[in-house]
Amino acid sequence: IMSALKSIYAHNVKEFACGEMGPVNGIFEDGSVDISSIQSEEVWTGIAYSLASFMIAKGKRSEGFDTARGMFEKCWNRLGLQYQTPEAIYEEKYYRAIGYMRPLAVWAIQHALDLRAK
Repeated sequence: IMSALKSIYAHNVKEFACGEMGPVNGIFEDGSVDISSIQSEEVWTGIAYSLASFMIAKGKRSEGFDTARGMFEKCWNRLGLQYQTPEAIYEEKYYRAIGYMRPLAVWAIQHALDLRAK
């Protein structure tokens, strides 16, 4: 598990969009984004927050918050999508399905923090 989290963080988070957006769904070993399908080049908000919470739960607090920060910065500060968080965002100013419920996974981060505090 730890090896997988390390790899996802290094490649899907840090190698994509200068590490400023969260985890892209599909990336090749050479760092290029998989554009074979619409979903592979997206960053899904719910998955980003779920991944961040799992990282935190496994003791990778810094990586977890860095993963979540990318999603927050892109949605709130760069796209202005406060209170209408989309399901998916793209590297270049596109997003899909605003007002989606899956981004409520952000609360899993609090749960992970609570578990680690025990």
